[in-house]
Amino acid sequence: MSKPEPCAHCGGNEFFGATVDAGGSAGSVLPVGSLHGPRYENVICGQCGHTEWFVSKEHLTLVREKLKPLN
Repeated sequence: MSKPEPCAHCGGNEFFGATVDAGGSAGSVLPVGSLHGPRYENVICGQCGHTEWFVSKEHLTLVREKLKPLN
């Protein structure tokens, strides 16, 4: 994942991140039935702690199939 723009919450520009498996109760964050073992990319602002989670690209097709669009 590329370095994000300045943090939308505090303007900070120091970020940390990792790829996270959504095992256990975290798997319920994305309730899309056939989506087993999703992986997320997370980005954490080093100044304020704001955290964003991104579904891995390999699971985006299932997200589009299973969830309703917001727009």
